[in-house]
Amino acid sequence: MASNKRKFGFWSVVGLIAISLFWVGLLSGNILWTSDTPPLQIIDDMDNQPKVKGQSPSSFFADGKATRDPLEYTVPRNGTKYNVSLDDANTKNINTVPVTAEVLARGKNRFETMCTPCHNHDGKGNGLVVQKGFANPPSLVRPEAVAYTDGKFFHVMSAGQNIMSSYADKLSELDRWCVVHYIRVLQNGGTHPKMSAKSINTDNQTTAQAGTAKAASAQ
Repeated sequence: MASNKRKFGFWSVVGLIAISLFWVGLLSGNILWTSDTPPLQIIDDMDNQPKVKGQSPSSFFADGKATRDPLEYTVPRNGTKYNVSLDDANTKNINTVPVTAEVLARGKNRFETMCTPCHNHDGKGNGLVVQKGFANPPSLVRPEAVAYTDGKFFHVMSAGQNIMSSYADKLSELDRWCVVHYIRVLQNGGTHPKMSAKSINTDNQTTAQAGTAKAASAQ
């Protein structure tokens, strides 16, 4: 009898452990063949919450859109409304941003962040989304684009053109002008037509020296 009791106790412990491991696996999400719902989380850290994602449908609004249109006659905080027409772009959009190494670096940063998916790093229009099947945009370095005024490039970025939407909500006015300057760099084979490679290096050195002097004075 004593031997039977020991065997019964051993297998009871083994069974209890197996059942415990099963429920731990089930509740932790490692075993989910019984349901498509997320695992039970005591503290979910807001991993699962009721929300809608941009450009997705939503039954909450009457028009069925999750992304809301801006209210009429409103602009974003610290933003501006672009009202220049294409006919007036060449005369009303005046590029007053000076050509400096810092401006070109900022323009390159914004171009590679916002523009390369379509226009590619060389501006010729074979970006990653184009390689995936998206429509190929016109080359920014073709002769017709080289002849564009700065104001027309600024207009296209601000108002959009053809299948390209406006980037006014993604790039500030200053950033758009910086991108215009960087497009001129691409069109000119790597240097801005108003700024030689030597002057860019001099400007970079001056900026670095100014930063060093500022850091030294702060100590």
